[in-house]
Amino acid sequence: MNSNGTLWAVIPLAATAIGSLFFLLYAHAGEPTHPMSAHEDDVTMLQVRVQGIATDTENNKLVLEEVKSDLKELQIEQRASTETILRAIQEIR
Repeated sequence: MNSNGTLWAVIPLAATAIGSLFFLLYAHAGEPTHPMSAHEDDVTMLQVRVQGIATDTENNKLVLEEVKSDLKELQIEQRASTETILRAIQEIR
């Protein structure tokens, strides 16, 4: 077959394939989603949960930073108390 004949053989096949895709899209456009797909309510509920988790994570980060700061302050106080105790022991000797 020459290139001109091949072209005319391919064009109807391509047009048929494209037409079939458009038909499938148009025919199923009004139907509800696939039974296995998530329902819109479920997706919305999951979005709310994810947002809640993100908020909780941010809150936990803030609490963790506060705890770290408190621990550093306690370490400083502990060090000062330990030095005071050691000095008192040395003075007794």
